[in-house]
Amino acid sequence: MAWLQKRGGQWWIGWRHNGKQFRKSLKTGDRTVAEAEVNRLEAVAAAKRANAVTSDYIAAITGQATTSKPTVADYLAAWLKEAVATTTKSTGVKYTQVVSEFLKSIGAKSDGVLMEEVTVEHVRAFLTEKRLKSAPGTVQGFKRILGSAFLQAQNDGTITGNPVALAKQRGASSEDARRKRPFTLAEVKDLHALATPFWKYMIVAGFHSGQSLGDLITLSPSNVNFEQGMITISRRKTGKRVTIPISDALRTCLTQQCPNKTREYFWPEEAARYLKTGASPFSQEFFDLLASAGLVAARGLKSVSTGKGRAAKRANAILGFHNLRHTFVTNLKVSGAVDSVARELAGHSSTDVSMIYTHLPAATLTDAIKQLPSFQ
Repeated sequence: MAWLQKRGGQWWIGWRHNGKQFRKSLKTGDRTVAEAEVNRLEAVAAAKRANAVTSDYIAAITGQATTSKPTVADYLAAWLKEAVATTTKSTGVKYTQVVSEFLKSIGAKSDGVLMEEVTVEHVRAFLTEKRLKSAPGTVQGFKRILGSAFLQAQNDGTITGNPVALAKQRGASSEDARRKRPFTLAEVKDLHALATPFWKYMIVAGFHSGQSLGDLITLSPSNVNFEQGMITISRRKTGKRVTIPISDALRTCLTQQCPNKTREYFWPEEAARYLKTGASPFSQEFFDLLASAGLVAARGLKSVSTGKGRAAKRANAILGFHNLRHTFVTNLKVSGAVDSVARELAGHSSTDVSMIYTHLPAATLTDAIKQLPSFQ
């Protein structure tokens, strides 16, 4: 996202690329000209997210010529070398196996597939193949390892999105989402009371914006226009651009955390950790907070199983940070927001997805029935 700032009567434009911040003077005091330049950069960025622009985009925003694009085989080989050097021997063997089998699955070595050419279907086909031979836990482990490599590629700007994060098993994502529920107001209050300052921010931001874990951890002051009262982000998972009005509670939370608004992120240390490790450590921290509030059983207790043995499918956890997203959408609709508004604010791609996140309480449904006209 590009932004404008006026200094000494001249407009400056700022933007970020590969985690680095760039600024330059537009040498004009005309806001219309300045906004046109912002729109140009945003259009090029949108094209990149749609894979319509690659090297042209990087050259346009940095003014530097681009290097050749890495193949999957080359990039994963470099990632594997670094990963193996920092893990145990047994873990390194598993990483090597995942990389080798994924490259074989997509024909990367023979066809020279580029990192930016890997699709969700490539990943889904690989995982489907693994499910035919391995236990669910093993497949999930493969996905986590592969996801780590592609998360790094996303963070260093090699790719625009993480195809592993989007590769849900067909028919599974909707069912898993339906099993989730919104938090009650009492539960949110209890969690907030027990939380550390960082998690207090996350709870307030999640409750009032409905955005996902990674988008809130990596939220930057450049995403927030306090004057207009808006947050604008491109969702990490889908690339969809979302604009959310800032509630009073969220405004207070953000200004207290970053009063001078000069930081790259509102929570720099946590953002750096997320960009390096992904969501798993944060999900565990939030789970521990849920446990301390008595909303879930601690990890040390045996999980519920639907069968016997290691290959048995485990019941998915009902509560997690993502439930705040369900809470946000549900509260919007209980408050009277039409589906199109809720969908736009949450950044959902369709009405069907929005409905999965809607869990209207019985009282609301009862009130709706009472409003039906009588013909007798």
